[in-house]
Amino acid sequence: MLDIIIRGGWLADGTGNPIYPADVAIQSDRIVEVGPLTGVEAAHVIDATGRIVSPGFVDIHSHTDNTILVNPTAESTVRQGTTTEIVGNCGGSLAPLSDLSRDRATARLRKYGYQGPLGWTSFADYLGTLESTGTSINLAHLVGHNTLRLAVGAAGPRVSEEQLVAMEQMAEEAMAAGALGISTGLEFEPGRQASTEEVVHLAKVAGRHDGYYASHIRNRDSHLQDAVEEFLEIVRSTGAHGQISHLNTRHNTGVPEGGWKRAVDTVEAARKEGLDVLADMTPFTFGTGSMASILPPWIREMDPSQTAAMLMDPDVRSRLRNDCDRYWRFIHRGEWHRVRLLSSAEFPELCSKTFEEISQIWGKDPWDCYFDIMAAAGSKLDSLSLVAVLFTEDHLREAIGHPLFCLGVDGVSSSTDGPLATQTLTPIHFCGMTHYLTYHVREKRTLSLEEAIRKMTSMPASHMGLKGRGLLRPGYFADVVVFDFERLQDVSTLDHPAAYVQGVEHVLVNGVPVVTQGVHTGARPGRTLLRP
Repeated sequence: MLDIIIRGGWLADGTGNPIYPADVAIQSDRIVEVGPLTGVEAAHVIDATGRIVSPGFVDIHSHTDNTILVNPTAESTVRQGTTTEIVGNCGGSLAPLSDLSRDRATARLRKYGYQGPLGWTSFADYLGTLESTGTSINLAHLVGHNTLRLAVGAAGPRVSEEQLVAMEQMAEEAMAAGALGISTGLEFEPGRQASTEEVVHLAKVAGRHDGYYASHIRNRDSHLQDAVEEFLEIVRSTGAHGQISHLNTRHNTGVPEGGWKRAVDTVEAARKEGLDVLADMTPFTFGTGSMASILPPWIREMDPSQTAAMLMDPDVRSRLRNDCDRYWRFIHRGEWHRVRLLSSAEFPELCSKTFEEISQIWGKDPWDCYFDIMAAAGSKLDSLSLVAVLFTEDHLREAIGHPLFCLGVDGVSSSTDGPLATQTLTPIHFCGMTHYLTYHVREKRTLSLEEAIRKMTSMPASHMGLKGRGLLRPGYFADVVVFDFERLQDVSTLDHPAAYVQGVEHVLVNGVPVVTQGVHTGARPGRTLLRP
């Protein structure tokens, strides 16, 4: 007798082919048969009549490593049907740690309500901590370049030979422990001043292990083309597989006319040349980001607490008003209505408010409000985050519909209960994956249902080397989602973000029911997916 049969559903099997009626048989952690299974018995039968049955969604760009220790059941993401998340993106991972970096990592996790110890040092120890905790989803990990820099005390454009060797050794340890590859966040501290040569040196470690180089590239506005060409140079030089994180352009930030298309055409040409490179996109016109990333290098050459102290100086503020034209450049252009405070431990009452609203509440200029909030954060400066309207609808459609783009979220798994309910104040964290289906498929028809699911399942799984994931096929792991496409609703909004999606009825992870009839079972069958 089989363990589970999913009967009567319409299969969107992850290939992009048209949906078709079939049953899915599961034994232990694997799919063993797909097709008409009349007369076959199972200990548990899931009635999927009139429902879509698809592979569990694979979020190729996630930051759930920030919340998984406080939310090991991954409530908001698994309830959407996401069964695998690739974490450690944008240059930031939770390992390795050293005495130089442990306080920064601790502040990062405390922001999301985790009060436990950070007892690990090596990447292997960190993965062991996650294994012992148990998770409801699968996690695959990148090691962050910024994390390596922090661990060796590197800052600014130059690193010593000793620091470079230490980072290389840490990267080797992470790859040996099973990391998929290395990520960079070249708009963030302390990596944004790193030379291309430094990044190449470290990404070669990933290349030697047939791993991946994933990059939040150095620029996505006036120098977008240069940043894309730097990324491709790194991939060529290292032999790594490549993934450009959220290859998009923010509205009104100085992107040259036709700049995004030229950049994407350059990536396409590189693929024809033989480079294994893809990109990913996010689902909403709005997105989250680092509050401190608009600050220029000269004020970030010290530790965060010193930077925060400098922000109290009126002369420094006067200089900064003319020297913050970077990252989210529309802030420098005075478009404060586009920007909301997402997280601040010092001013929780201001979270979710725009800086126009904060300015009115405090009776101050928006710049002074911005500087006051950063100054108050002290050593936690880099934990401050914003949410802002970044993209136009037209740009969203062209990227989501492009054949080179996987569909990711760029968020964290959250919960409607506990500290996360007040720290993740955006639908990104509650309905990012399903928004592709409710909005971009059902409402806007940017993609067919089958193609959207392919971009959310087999495309990222295949590109990132996740063997046996992303398809409904005999021999594949039984990561499966059953949902009512017509009843699927995001529910979460910017005004009321902490709400789970409706219409996702069943989610299996490695053959174990994690969501049944829309309710989380509490099971934690997730695994750490290691590089082969």
